[in-house]
Amino acid sequence: MNNSKLQMRVMLLCVLWLFNIAAFAQMPGKNLIPNSGFELYKGRNPKGIVTSAKPWQNVGTVDFFNKTDVKDTSVYKGPHSGKCYVGMRFQKKYKEYAYVKLTEPLKKGREYYFTMYVRLLDVSTVSIKQLGVYFSDSPFKMGMIFNSEGLIDTTYKGGLNGGFGWMPITGKYVAHGGEKFIIIGNFTTNTKEDFVKKKKWDIFELKEAFYYLDDVSLIDTSYVPPVKVKDSVKKDTIIVHKLIEVKTLYFENSSYKLQKNSIIIIEQIMALCKGNPSMEIEIKGYADNQGGEPLNLQLSKERARSVYDYLKNKSIANPIIYDGYGSVSPIAPNDTPENRAKNRRVEIYLIKKF
Repeated sequence: MNNSKLQMRVMLLCVLWLFNIAAFAQMPGKNLIPNSGFELYKGRNPKGIVTSAKPWQNVGTVDFFNKTDVKDTSVYKGPHSGKCYVGMRFQKKYKEYAYVKLTEPLKKGREYYFTMYVRLLDVSTVSIKQLGVYFSDSPFKMGMIFNSEGLIDTTYKGGLNGGFGWMPITGKYVAHGGEKFIIIGNFTTNTKEDFVKKKKWDIFELKEAFYYLDDVSLIDTSYVPPVKVKDSVKKDTIIVHKLIEVKTLYFENSSYKLQKNSIIIIEQIMALCKGNPSMEIEIKGYADNQGGEPLNLQLSKERARSVYDYLKNKSIANPIIYDGYGSVSPIAPNDTPENRAKNRRVEIYLIKKF
């Protein structure tokens, strides 16, 4: 074969390769976060910072682990999935950020669903109240202003600790168009005021919260995955989406006992999960604003736990996480008995993995 024919063939293969890459980039439903689980890294013995997991970047020195961190000795030790994860520290006058360029810019008016999993290192002396993600047109730069419109965060006044287990931080974001980066971190102006102490501080003790991070995803919610739903499932009960949300598990005042109509819905959820073993189940419990917040937090967690126990007793193999959030995020004003009943609820999210 002469050189001109060889060159033509190579050029044709390159064009086809580029076409396939472009087509894949526009495919709906895919994760727009590159190297979302930090599993791809350079070198057999990578440097212990997140920049080893290209194309991730950091402000400070966000730690990278391709095996379990030696300080990570709790029962939840190790990554959320795979072999790799990263760690971020927050001190009185120091905090770290991790950021990455998306595989494609966000489209104006489109709704996206964000998820990441975080876990507090159990020897941390404090936890923080807020951790989230910022959607940006540009990479991180010093003096950057984080407008609330571009932010998804989880704020918990008792501190984000989750019993030192993995906690999902999730949210929906409507793009203004052209956002190219996500920045993960704590966006409060005074980090010290965001601290929640775990115990009585020693005067010389370093106040530091260290969080592990894994499995970051950003999905265009206009995509509907191929999940089969039985005819008995009502359209206003379950939204078949990348996110499948059950909105109708309600509870009596000061109660966490499942009602019969709730069990019917959970059975339908189980039917969905049987054919989708990789689908994660996330259970969130809530309460109305009656009573003190410590009681509401306990009650909301018990409500989520009742659903968790029911599914586990039915030998559901899907990964399940649960937590209680007290009276935050009400779906109705707490001004009438009817509206307060709406806020005493459990929400179940089924997250389809691709």
